Amino acid sequence: MAERTIIYYYTGSGNTLSVSKKIAEGLGNTDIKSIYTLKNNAIVPDKYDRVGIATATWFIRPPRIVKEICEKLQLNPTQKVFIVATCGGYDGFVLIDLKAILQPKVNAPIQTFMLPMPPNHIVGFSPMPNGIVKIYLNHEKKATKKIVKTIQTGKRTKDRKGPGRKAWNWCSRTFNLHLGVDRDSTEGGFYTTDTCTRCGICEKICQAGNIHLSEKGVEWVMIVSNVWLASCGAHKKPFGIQMYQRIDVVIIIQILHYLI
Repeated sequence: MAERTIIYYYTGSGNTLSVSKKIAEGLGNTDIKSIYTLKNNAIVPDKYDRVGIATATWFIRPPRIVKEICEKLQLNPTQKVFIVATCGGYDGFVLIDLKAILQPKVNAPIQTFMLPMPPNHIVGFSPMPNGIVKIYLNHEKKATKKIVKTIQTGKRTKDRKGPGRKAWNWCSRTFNLHLGVDRDSTEGGFYTTDTCTRCGICEKICQAGNIHLSEKGVEWVMIVSNVWLASCGAHKKPFGIQMYQRIDVVIIIQILHYLI
């Protein structure tokens, strides 16, 4: 019987969630949950033999919410751990930072994987041509199969070498602060205004599956600022969803009007 695995994912636009599903399918006997489910109880059940952390890369750093939860994460020392970092081209310090946090908690060497995906940091760069996106996706299919095989065999992965610390640390802090990444945490998040009609469009179009419409109103699975498809403005409805301490809602809406 295949070892039982749990993958905790963090996704901003759906890339990492898609990868997590493919890895889970390849491994078999694997459950998938949002890493945000660990916010109030960061204990990984002993029934899992393997624990995967799959996260997006936000300008060479892990999102703060991922780092915070990994710091609180309680693992059984006998559990095996792997980390997957999706990125638009370079994972920077993501794997290095998360491995440094998690390795002391388990006995076996942690496996780390970097997986390039079509860049979705549209607030900083223009969208890639469809031809380039197809190249990324074709590579992702092959790379995901290799990741699954490596996890199954337990083969040790090479440690990642990060960029020069001083210059890249400055760049990371500067860009992440500008884009709001350093404000992403287990606190704060989205809220609805009185213009929200509860039409349900936001729930349908959110590629990250981050929005849920319930009797209480609009709820978010994760508190993240870069879930760009989290606005009913996509269909030229009145602004119903806003982000605490965010100034780029207009940019988000412009992107959505361009894409939809």
